[in-house]
Amino acid sequence: MFDKFIKLVIGDLDEKREYKQMMKRVEELPEDYRFAFKKIQKYMYTVGAPNGDISIFKDLNMFNELIGLFQTSAFDKKPVTEVVGNDVSKFCDEFMEAFSDNSETIKEKINKEIKEKLK
Repeated sequence: MFDKFIKLVIGDLDEKREYKQMMKRVEELPEDYRFAFKKIQKYMYTVGAPNGDISIFKDLNMFNELIGLFQTSAFDKKPVTEVVGNDVSKFCDEFMEAFSDNSETIKEKINKEIKEKLK
């Protein structure tokens, strides 16, 4: 009972620890990668998944993969612009799409449901 109350008021402490560990990895990145990660993370949370599939935000796997990509690229001394390209929003959308459980867009899903219903 007390555990449920703590989770309700404070949130899941394990998730908070995991997030803090993830952000510690971000702080260890070179400055340009760190800046890019924070901007990309803000974009992803603000804009959301391109097809409306919010399940990609249920855990930190997507962000941990992005950090891994940035760590590898920084180790190889690649500029962050070479990794994300000139269109960062496109990079973000494609990266989120890769983690989406449902590759079908909301529009496609609605069209499919209507077609099935009307047959």
